[in-house]
Amino acid sequence: MSSKQLNGLAKVLHQLYLLRFVIIFFLLLTGLIAEVFLDVNLPLLPLGLVIAIMVATNFVTLFYINAKKAITEKLLFIQLLIEVLSFTTILYFTGGATNPFTFLFLIPLAVSATVIPGRSTWFLTGSTIFLYSLLLKYYVPLNNQMQGHEHHMTEQSMFSQHVIGMWIGFLVSALIITWFITYLSRALNQREKEITLAHQQQLRNQQMVTLGTLAAGAAHELGTPLASLSLICDDLTDGFSINEHPELFENKSIIKQQINRCKNILSSLADDSGESRADQGYPIDANDMINLVIKEWQEQRPEAKANCQQDIQKGSLLLFDKTLSQALINLLNNAADANEKGISIDVKTHHQELIITITDQGAGISDEQISIAGQLPFSTKPDGMGIGLFLALTTIQRINGNVHFSRPEIGGTQTLIHIPLVTTKP
Repeated sequence: MSSKQLNGLAKVLHQLYLLRFVIIFFLLLTGLIAEVFLDVNLPLLPLGLVIAIMVATNFVTLFYINAKKAITEKLLFIQLLIEVLSFTTILYFTGGATNPFTFLFLIPLAVSATVIPGRSTWFLTGSTIFLYSLLLKYYVPLNNQMQGHEHHMTEQSMFSQHVIGMWIGFLVSALIITWFITYLSRALNQREKEITLAHQQQLRNQQMVTLGTLAAGAAHELGTPLASLSLICDDLTDGFSINEHPELFENKSIIKQQINRCKNILSSLADDSGESRADQGYPIDANDMINLVIKEWQEQRPEAKANCQQDIQKGSLLLFDKTLSQALINLLNNAADANEKGISIDVKTHHQELIITITDQGAGISDEQISIAGQLPFSTKPDGMGIGLFLALTTIQRINGNVHFSRPEIGGTQTLIHIPLVTTKP
């Protein structure tokens, strides 16, 4: 059984705990009305013992809830079985099947059918039917304390009392069952959403593992051709004069720089592969992190223009590592590729989050691309593979952040990034 299923059962147990107190209050209230206003002679001792057992059961339930112990379907079944036996005992001393509050049997059955369907529910149902059938014959009749002709209850008055009791029973059962089933329905819907999100996360993780495997293989295979290119690059200017062919030496320098950059990237990839995961990174000042990311991005893209504004609360910290830096750089690259005139970067802190807004004036992103962003790799570039954006979104989501895309009225694309802060130093 998964942790999310256990968490869902814990919520059901908490609602059952509240529901039991509601039922206890209802039983005490109806008992008081019967004794004081209807002069019904109730066997207070056995009824008090049963209610005491229900209260004790609730205290044990509260212990499980507060101790955050593992909640299983077996525990819920035992709780519901105790409920059925308690109701049976109460009804036995209060008229058996003639008691208008036999609706109480429906409550544990409704809960069981919703939460623990299967053999346990069928066993509980069969036991309830058997006990209810016994109450048709074996029970303690209710006695009225009034004596004399003027206080004698006629058959008609007894029937009216029973009808009123049935109406009250229907009203209470309708309210309780509707409340509990509504809650369970919401809980089940939430559970379905969590399962769907978990399934999507699992698919993204599988894609990440696949991409990681391909990246490791590519890094290993690229080592040889880069070494060959480096040797060839050294021979490009042999026999040429720098004064006669300056463009040749300039091109050689550019090629050499790009080869060294590729080597540094592969070396960094090999080094980072043995480091801790992003969610186990080290704390860093948010302002320093943004400055480092922008500096590294500008070194890679010296031709890119950016207008950056920062309003970061002093002492804001977040967990940082190389993958987060690369994810932000990928998003900045996408914005810069979409608009050569420049992009705007707005960074601020709000409610324990670092919020980064990247705006470009490019062609914009479509609704279809917004819907699949982070789920499937895609690219709007002719020679793009779409891996960079996918990796960036997956990395940020892995640290409990999120990324949203929108289209401003002025055009282009606005990328809104939320990254949780570790804490804010005083």
